[in-house]
Amino acid sequence: MPAASTPAPVLTGGSVLIGEINAPKTFNPRPTVEALSGELVACYNKARAADPDLRGKVTLQINVNEAGAVLSVDAAPGGHANSPSLVMCIGDVMKASAHFPKPGGMATINTPLVFRP
Repeated sequence: MPAASTPAPVLTGGSVLIGEINAPKTFNPRPTVEALSGELVACYNKARAADPDLRGKVTLQINVNEAGAVLSVDAAPGGHANSPSLVMCIGDVMKASAHFPKPGGMATINTPLVFRP
């Protein structure tokens, strides 16, 4: 009888450093991104359970509508932490929890994140 597969361990620890965010001049998304840092680390730990060597930088391209709601989150090409599962988790968190100030129209926010175990 084959052994039952055990779920991957849930990793803890980890940290995220939020780099210089590139956004329209009259729009400050940093407080919203910083408020989500706990969820960003949770996404990192979840992705790291499947890829223990996952670490480094990923630059997110966050598209926000005129009301401040997140429409989409994608990763810019490159970066050592450009993991599809990490980016998808962060996108889900941002769509559900991020409430950015109104940017004065549609806005794209380029947000560099550096993840460390």
